[in-house]
Amino acid sequence: MHTSEELDFEMTIQLFLGDKASNIAGQVSSQKHRREWLTKALRLVAKRIHELDTTTRHKEALVSCAERALRATESQKISEAECSVTLLRLIGQLAGFTGGRGAILCTPVYYQTAAQHYTEAVYEGGDAMQDYYDEKNAIAVRKRLITQLKSEGLGDFQISLILNTSEYQIKELRKEL
Repeated sequence: MHTSEELDFEMTIQLFLGDKASNIAGQVSSQKHRREWLTKALRLVAKRIHELDTTTRHKEALVSCAERALRATESQKISEAECSVTLLRLIGQLAGFTGGRGAILCTPVYYQTAAQHYTEAVYEGGDAMQDYYDEKNAIAVRKRLITQLKSEGLGDFQISLILNTSEYQIKELRKEL
């Protein structure tokens, strides 16, 4: 039976590494293994931070924290206190607290791409073909909108501007009506 600390460690590392981190709960007591797993997770965090869309100053602060946390795991003995404080600072900066004055100067915005949406649906037991069904539904909606806009007297070019697509695609969809 694993302790809550061991299970927390495994679930945290799985957040970043998925199934690669299955059954590692018992490794939390090993300084070497804990350091290896934390390093892998922190490398992914640092990589992801480089992809964030934020101000240059904010990104520099985030990168600095992520790299400092990573350095804290590089020595043979992990500096738990330094790593914890640095990660708390990183969490604060990700939440928008910047500048060291207790002010929120950035607003985090999270969104999901279409690919992420479908991956989530599959993970939750949904149909792997959901993107196909949604595309069919989206096409049906476009056809309905094209019909409505055409009845209002708009031309294919104007409709293409409204639907943010090409005039050719509008003509192709109208052929199917």
